[in-house]
Amino acid sequence: MSSKTSRSAKSSSKSSSGSALKRLTHELTDLREAPSDAFLHLGPASDEDIFTWEAVLKGSRDPSSPYAGGLWLLEIEVPSSYPNQPPKIHFKTPICHPNVDFKSGEICLTLLTSEHWAPTYTLASTMGAIQQLLNDPGLDSPLNVDISNLYREGDKVGAEGLVRFWTGEKRWQGEGRAGWISEKSPGSGGHLEV
Repeated sequence: MSSKTSRSAKSSSKSSSGSALKRLTHELTDLREAPSDAFLHLGPASDEDIFTWEAVLKGSRDPSSPYAGGLWLLEIEVPSSYPNQPPKIHFKTPICHPNVDFKSGEICLTLLTSEHWAPTYTLASTMGAIQQLLNDPGLDSPLNVDISNLYREGDKVGAEGLVRFWTGEKRWQGEGRAGWISEKSPGSGGHLEV
């Protein structure tokens, strides 16, 4: 590689990283001004690294959903080419869902692939899509074959019973790299509004 090509690649990388930094700073400002119903928390995991975020995803607002009342910690790695490339997101809190690997927390969601990602998506809108995935799983691309098979075989009672068990048993308890994140908000009486 010539030195001219090397300088051009370094310049492009710095430019891309600068664009990502500007975009993430803008998204943080938007989060403060307009919080979302999809998550309890979304932000950088530390003051030292704006490219590593964490989120606490809320369960479904529908009380009949097996994910109602659930909370899950997610880790978000934002590439320096963001928003042109999607973030890498995975569940840190175990979740029983057809499109989430129970052990690794990997998520199978079309939006998170380079082919389907668009720069118009934000981290907040992506959290909304992941929350929507809870109630609308794709059974054709399962990462958790066991729960997917229960749904495919029509055993909704068995599947939802298993989901409700893990939603309650492994519910997020406030831990995160950014420190303790509280469910309590001013005026809530200590109860999370789901």
